[in-house]
Amino acid sequence: MRSRINVNFRIAANNKLEDKLMSEAEKLKIINIKGHSSNPGIRVSMYNAMPIEGVELLCQFLTKFMAENPAHISARL
Repeated sequence: MRSRINVNFRIAANNKLEDKLMSEAEKLKIINIKGHSSNPGIRVSMYNAMPIEGVELLCQFLTKFMAENPAHISARL
């Protein structure tokens, strides 16, 4: 079972967009969010010591990033 305090996600398997997200996040001091080799993508850890303001900043950043960098996903049937 994966930890509930780690949020793992991919951007439609778009490595360039994931790299851009990590680079822009680092500018806001959102660091070390690169996924593990066995679980690639983005991995954000939100342990008990993380203040609510940090989670709010992360949410604002991800919302803004998503609006500015839409990932085009084709539906697979």
